Amino acid sequence: MKIYLIKTPEYELESFGQVAELLESYDGPLEFISTLYEFDRNKFYFLQYDLFPHHNFRFPSIDTTIKFDPERDNPLSWRELFSLCNFYRELLRIEKNCFVVLLTNRSNSLNWFSAKDEERNIFVHTAGWNQYTHVDSKYPIAYQVVENIMQSLMKADTVRIPNDYVHEPLKGCMNDFCNNKNEVLIKLQTGNICQACIKKIQNENVNSGILQQAKSIFSGIRNEFIFKVGEQPANPSSIVVSSNAEIMLPEFNLEINLSPLFKTLYIFYLKHTEGVRLNELYDFENEILSLYKKLTVHDDNEEVEARIKALIDPVGGSFSQKKSKLNKIVTDLLGDQLAKHYRIEGVPGNAFKINLPSNLIDIRY
Repeated sequence: MKIYLIKTPEYELESFGQVAELLESYDGPLEFISTLYEFDRNKFYFLQYDLFPHHNFRFPSIDTTIKFDPERDNPLSWRELFSLCNFYRELLRIEKNCFVVLLTNRSNSLNWFSAKDEERNIFVHTAGWNQYTHVDSKYPIAYQVVENIMQSLMKADTVRIPNDYVHEPLKGCMNDFCNNKNEVLIKLQTGNICQACIKKIQNENVNSGILQQAKSIFSGIRNEFIFKVGEQPANPSSIVVSSNAEIMLPEFNLEINLSPLFKTLYIFYLKHTEGVRLNELYDFENEILSLYKKLTVHDDNEEVEARIKALIDPVGGSFSQKKSKLNKIVTDLLGDQLAKHYRIEGVPGNAFKINLPSNLIDIRY
């Protein structure tokens, strides 16, 4: 399922790219596609900043109870925000089952963090996150993107609030309605989807891989909130691969969230503490393939085998690409000083390995 990420002109390109890169780092059925399309301010009058004070919304609706006011950063109506999504959708002939997500610094008439419509359009307010957290804004923004996708897929009613699947008071769930915006930290820090909402997602026949991908993204974001608020340790601790293939750092209360192919590569090197050269991976093809088949949700054996053959090909670029991306995930999570113990490191021609003492590695999978 494709998710197209777009932005309004004032949202910084670098920040937009960081959100897109974060979402793209989690493999799964949700395919995030960032686009550099720029809206013409002359075609969309509400994107201009020289509007006179108290200018009424041109698209009146129930969400336009607040007029234009420069002191509120010229808030836009939901219809105006969604009109940008629809314009892009029609211009590029985006299929109806795909999502279009607008990232914007412009506030909206109801002062919500984000919202969705019935056409799989979403907007996310990107400004002001420093009022709620010191964690980089890309993490709560990415959370809002995935939250709205899941709410759309599970057909949650986010207008008539509260209800069975939009909670008030809070439950520490993705679908908590944060009437007090400061409460958003609670669900960001829990990274949880309650059992009632999971059952609703399953009842709507949402692809299990999508649910798993969403949970991985939420868990990764949660790690940022619970780990980076304090001083980071420099010394390594044990790493545990659970019976469910979760890669945990128990002393830090962290999980390293990886897609199945990345997790296959990482667990393989955790098992082989002596290190393995790239041109020796062919000798371990059956082991790597068996591990990947246990982890992946793909049931196409030809596709599964092709991915592993590409990964262990010493002249192809798959190994280097996966290793680099995997190491970046680890470094972003732990910081460079600590991550050096957990990355897959080495130089071509020599053995690649994870520089963690074997007595700190506990594999139960």
